Amino acid sequence: MLVAATTPPSTPSADPSASASTTPTPTGVPEVNVDETVKAVTKTTNDLVTIAWQAGVGVVIGLVIAFVVVAILTFMGRRRLLYHEIVDFGRRPIVAVGAMTGAFLGTQLALTGLRSTKSDSTTMVVIERGVTIALIISVTWLVVAFVKAIESTVVKGAQAGGDQGRANRVTTQSQILRRVAQVIIVIAGLVSAIMTFPSVQFAMGSLLASAGLASVIAGMAARSMLGNVFAGLQLATTDAIRVDDIVVVDDEQGTIEEITLTYVVMRTWDDRRLILPSTHFTENPFANWTRGGSQATGYFTLDLDWRVPIASLRAELARLVAASSVWDGRQASLEVSDAVSGYVTVRVVLTGADPGDVGALKSYVREELVAWLQREAPYALPRTRVEVEQVEVTQDLGPEEVARAAEQIVAKQKAGPSGATTAAPDHGGDTAATTEAEGESAAHGLGARRAVTLGRAMGRSLLHRARRGGLGPR
Repeated sequence: MLVAATTPPSTPSADPSASASTTPTPTGVPEVNVDETVKAVTKTTNDLVTIAWQAGVGVVIGLVIAFVVVAILTFMGRRRLLYHEIVDFGRRPIVAVGAMTGAFLGTQLALTGLRSTKSDSTTMVVIERGVTIALIISVTWLVVAFVKAIESTVVKGAQAGGDQGRANRVTTQSQILRRVAQVIIVIAGLVSAIMTFPSVQFAMGSLLASAGLASVIAGMAARSMLGNVFAGLQLATTDAIRVDDIVVVDDEQGTIEEITLTYVVMRTWDDRRLILPSTHFTENPFANWTRGGSQATGYFTLDLDWRVPIASLRAELARLVAASSVWDGRQASLEVSDAVSGYVTVRVVLTGADPGDVGALKSYVREELVAWLQREAPYALPRTRVEVEQVEVTQDLGPEEVARAAEQIVAKQKAGPSGATTAAPDHGGDTAATTEAEGESAAHGLGARRAVTLGRAMGRSLLHRARRGGLGPR
């Protein structure tokens, strides 16, 4: 009899480890390995510590070298002005460049050793790029300071020459050129710092390819700014205005204090600062009093009486300017510029080394001349003459009085011929007495006729005036 061999069915194992090993894991969820994470963190920390201490050593070495360089330049600056200016403007940039150079070299050494062990991470890349950008910025700062030192050396050398006009011209041109160089250096430094990023390097190629269109758009958008920039360069190259020049712009007088690429600062006599765009000086006329030199001429006038002693006043002027320390000896004249109406106008012309000296000299001479006139010639001070003439004016008659006077005159005219009586001659009287009486009577008759004629004329005039006034008989 055949017996079929059957395999007993498998039963679940009682071993828990075996059941755990056969348990399926969810798909898509990575298995966390704590040991590997701890090892990665530890290794990154060790790498950062290595980079930090090597970079720190580099910074210390760079600082020591920087201080040595500053000490050497300070010693050399006692004989050469350029080295002295480099120390003044570049002390901090030199220290920054020394520190950043040491940090960069120390970081590169540390990263080279770490890369040899195939240890490279994003943190190391960020550190390397940050140190590189810091070094580029510090070098840009040092170059800008070096340019400022050159400008200061050139300006001080021109001022030491004694020619103020040349010193102003050199100062203006040096300021403009230094600002242009400074802008170029800063832009170059920023571009170099940005170019450390690989993605930016790729984008820069596309940007350069489209530079033609971008330059046109940028030029149209910044037309005003570019116009001021080119105007500033034109002012510097043509020597139209210089620092410390005295100019008159739109009825405002002042001194040029600063010239930049885009604007000009003018200080007025009352210490106000006018900020004018550079194009204002290239597109509008203005007066430059010190264009050909700093010497200036000024004048003032005095209105005096006709009796002023011109010769004595001229001698007093000569004495005053000879005792003044601001007169340059070129001209000091006094002349009568006008003599009309009730005054004599005296004009005094004075010269000085610069407009400031001329202004001070004018005030001094004016005050002293006025004091001399008050003390020595008070009769020459201006005065107004008035001549008063007494004229007796009778009051005109009123309309009613004119009418009454006219009626009285008319009445006397009518009663004169009819009321006259003739006396009979006395034959018994003396002949001589009769003749004298006849003569008096004839004279009286002639005077009466004249009085009657005058009275008639006055009567007609008065009647006419009365009628015009609406009074009296018509």
